[in-house]
Amino acid sequence: MPSEFVNHFTRTLEPSTSRPTSPPPSSTFNTKGHKTQTNVVTSSSTSASARKAALHALLLSLNQHTVSLDDIQRSLPTLEGLLKSRTAGVTAESTEVSRVSVPDAEEDALEQAIIGKLTVSLYSDALEIFITQATQVEAEAEWWSDVESSRIQVCLYLLQTLPSRVCNVLRTIITTLRSHQLPMNLSTLSPSSLHALFSTSTLSLRPGVLTTSFFPHLRHQQSLSLSVLLPASSSTYALDHEVSESTNAVYVRLRKSFHRMVHTLTWTFRFFILPLEITRQECRYNQKALERIRDERARVLGELAQLRIPLASLVHSSAGIRVDSLATRKYTTFLDTLARVVSYSASPSSLHASTSAIFPLTTLLQTMPTLNMNHTLYLNDQNLLRPSMLTRIWPRLMVFPAVALYIYSSREAWIPALINMLKDADETVRGFVQGWLVEPLLGVLHTVRVGGKGDVLVSKEGVAADLESLERMTLSLARDALQYTPSQLESLAEQVRLGDLTPVMEIYEEDIRTPLKSAITGTLLRNAFIQVQKAKVDIDQALAGIDRLLKSQELTFAFVGVAPSLAIVWAFFGAAGRLLKTSSGSRYGGRRKRRGVWERLRRIERLLILQPPSGPSVSDTLNSDSPIAPLPTGLLILSLTRLRSYALANLPANIQAAFLEDLGDLEDTQLGREAKLRVVERMWRCWGQGQEAVIRY
Repeated sequence: MPSEFVNHFTRTLEPSTSRPTSPPPSSTFNTKGHKTQTNVVTSSSTSASARKAALHALLLSLNQHTVSLDDIQRSLPTLEGLLKSRTAGVTAESTEVSRVSVPDAEEDALEQAIIGKLTVSLYSDALEIFITQATQVEAEAEWWSDVESSRIQVCLYLLQTLPSRVCNVLRTIITTLRSHQLPMNLSTLSPSSLHALFSTSTLSLRPGVLTTSFFPHLRHQQSLSLSVLLPASSSTYALDHEVSESTNAVYVRLRKSFHRMVHTLTWTFRFFILPLEITRQECRYNQKALERIRDERARVLGELAQLRIPLASLVHSSAGIRVDSLATRKYTTFLDTLARVVSYSASPSSLHASTSAIFPLTTLLQTMPTLNMNHTLYLNDQNLLRPSMLTRIWPRLMVFPAVALYIYSSREAWIPALINMLKDADETVRGFVQGWLVEPLLGVLHTVRVGGKGDVLVSKEGVAADLESLERMTLSLARDALQYTPSQLESLAEQVRLGDLTPVMEIYEEDIRTPLKSAITGTLLRNAFIQVQKAKVDIDQALAGIDRLLKSQELTFAFVGVAPSLAIVWAFFGAAGRLLKTSSGSRYGGRRKRRGVWERLRRIERLLILQPPSGPSVSDTLNSDSPIAPLPTGLLILSLTRLRSYALANLPANIQAAFLEDLGDLEDTQLGREAKLRVVERMWRCWGQGQEAVIRY
């Protein structure tokens, strides 16, 4: 089943399947009115009608569904037989009635439509094969790059592949013992015997047989890299010489001893991490080998992509031309070119030019089914694929039963503690929600509903009663001591309401001059009680003012009380949301996929800038809008294929169409380098910033 990219790339290559009407038959009478060769014409028309019916049935069967290689293989013998029968019929007719032979436009159109259908199908299958291979190889190279970039991943990879490496070493030992006709016993398997059997030159850095069995990639290297064996150099002689001139000899000896110890420890450390360094080299070697294979597939893919324009012009050319005409020869030439590209042939003369479309069709049918098989066999033979799933998970499978057994055996210790922890957590959450969230919120609602009419510090009635009592006590004293008239009493009552007790204070000032006499016979006691009542009224009024202030800010205090709990709840749900967002994938497929989009778009721009020159000079190529070379074109298509898959799987519908439109502009082989660079700039501008930042990660 072709991928979405192949369907998009070849959707304009569907040949016309309309069935033209047959031309009117030529006259079979001579100038005197007598018939000329009637039997020959009737026989030729009958065979032509049978061929057209067979061709039409074959075309209908090909149009019913997507044409596969099996369909082509079943249809090719039929087409070959029909072409041979027509060629034989045309030859016989031309020898007998050459002057009445007329080309059949309908039969020509049917043959051309069938050949075009098969050509487009083979072209699509070739694109699909090489895109699939290049994508697989690039994914494997990225996996090796991720492993090589992390020391922990390298250690894990070495542990995962350790059993297979040990098996390779044992197999090599057994094979070598059998080839030397040595017995299988403990003496032959001793380290000294194995060292004598597999010994190499001590002056050579060429890896031995056992080493290459443990690290298979070393068989492709002439010798071990000295950077693996030697530590980083450090020039300490000049420093030691300077120190020796400025310090005493004891300090110099201590410093040299310290450097020798550090050097020894460094060698020891390098010896222990040597397997990890060689494993890292293996990952790097596999990555580079896969990148070379990817470039080979990308070059073929670029050549196939550049064939779309001539194929499109060939498919959409006018029908009604004979089989041996120019259009059919163009189809045959195109099939020869396609076979040369698919078979990795570098020179056009490596495959001889075909006189019929049947031969290149047969060659492609024989070549294309073996491409994937040969590709997979080569990768497996070179050990370039990542280890199998079982190889990668066997350490976890070994650890899981032990951990599960330990957890099950200690369940009586941790299950009660876990239950108590859950109970404490439940009580804590309930107490927090009820005491610090629900009740304060209900208090806020109650404050809003009551509107400052709740409990008060001092009631208005109490303040009024105390003030009236003070007024009566003051008026009584003024009436008895000062003999005020009713009008003066009314004026004094108004002053008391305003807080002015000047007359009473004057009496109090006179009384305290003779306190004992005034206390026994005067008004000192009454005046003191009035002062106490006045202080009580002042306190009541102050509390009433404070109460009014509190009532005016009651809603503020309520929200201040519930704000910390709301902040805790907001922080909790925010963290939970970010955790769920991270686990289920964030916007546009997640940060990792958006980084992949950024890397591929950056590679597209780099390929467009650094494409190899195809003209007379580099400056001409950089300044002109010339076509792109096959290798950059293939790498571009590879990146665009993965970008298209990402867009179809992760982008929403409101921006997916525009993103795919930009990718379609980059996929257009008719656009040159400068036009595609402008498209890339538009993508950076539109998709790298703002709310629809697909590229930003």
